[in-house]
Amino acid sequence: MKLTICMALFCGSVYAATTSNPRPEDVEVELTTPKPIGFSETGMEKLMRRFDQLDRKLLDLQNVVKRHENTIQRLEQDVGRNLSVILDQQTSCATLEQALHSFKSRTPECVTPTINATQPKEAELPTYASCKDVPANVSGVYLIRINNASAPFKVYCEMDKFEGGWIVLQHRFNGSVDFNRNWDQYRDGFGELDSEFWIGLEHIHQLTTARKFELLVVLKDFYTNYGYARYSAFQVGSESDQYSLKTLGSYSGTAGDSLIQHKGKMFSTKDRDNDESLTDNYAVSYEGAWWHGGGYSSLNGPYENIDDFNSNWWFTLRNDIRGMSFSRMMIREI
Repeated sequence: MKLTICMALFCGSVYAATTSNPRPEDVEVELTTPKPIGFSETGMEKLMRRFDQLDRKLLDLQNVVKRHENTIQRLEQDVGRNLSVILDQQTSCATLEQALHSFKSRTPECVTPTINATQPKEAELPTYASCKDVPANVSGVYLIRINNASAPFKVYCEMDKFEGGWIVLQHRFNGSVDFNRNWDQYRDGFGELDSEFWIGLEHIHQLTTARKFELLVVLKDFYTNYGYARYSAFQVGSESDQYSLKTLGSYSGTAGDSLIQHKGKMFSTKDRDNDESLTDNYAVSYEGAWWHGGGYSSLNGPYENIDDFNSNWWFTLRNDIRGMSFSRMMIREI
């Protein structure tokens, strides 16, 4: 009996165990196909489709950005090529401009003069009969008109030294200008008014013939010896007179009179021998134009610190023919 009861209990417990615990197959199914809380199977499918759509749109945007990047890269390459072309064109234009400038420099008639905007035009400058009439007490370049019928021309006015009012005819101080020139150049003038220059024999003739002038010669050698020679009258003849030294007044000063022996002499240049020597052209021998004739001066000779005829000398300054480091010839209306 007890055995029967025990068997019944055992079988009952086995049955209960088998009915209360799920099968392994059922557990596996539940784990692989869970049902999310709060979501139906239809909602999940819609959400997945939405994710797919967003993923495709993101991929499309990435493709658009890639295309734009390629376009920008091509544009940058095009800009670089165009910039190279422009630079090449600018270089070609600069080369052409240089060539044109070089061509103009060889053909003066093609050159258009430039006028400094800060300076008044020459036509706007006032004109004076001589430097003595200039109201400003400032040395510099001014326009001089000899008479109403003549054209004005520029001169350098010395307004500070020797009471001012002087027209500078010749100025030498550093040897930067070659004074061994021909007849035409001495007639017309050469150099720059703010540097070394010769004003021109024709201007000297016109000035000294129209009105009365005195002459001042200022000198200094290379050893700081200084002197001046002043003449109460000065006149130069016309070109037909070979620009002879027609008038030379009385002397005063500290440099000695080394010009009186040249009075009445004609002007000589290396290509026009007007001196009185039958065997020599002093303008060639002394390498400078002057009123030559065996006198005591030659201020247009070579700029040299030597004691020799081939220099710019004034004998009576130190009683020798040493070269001058500075010379200035000036006239002032009396």
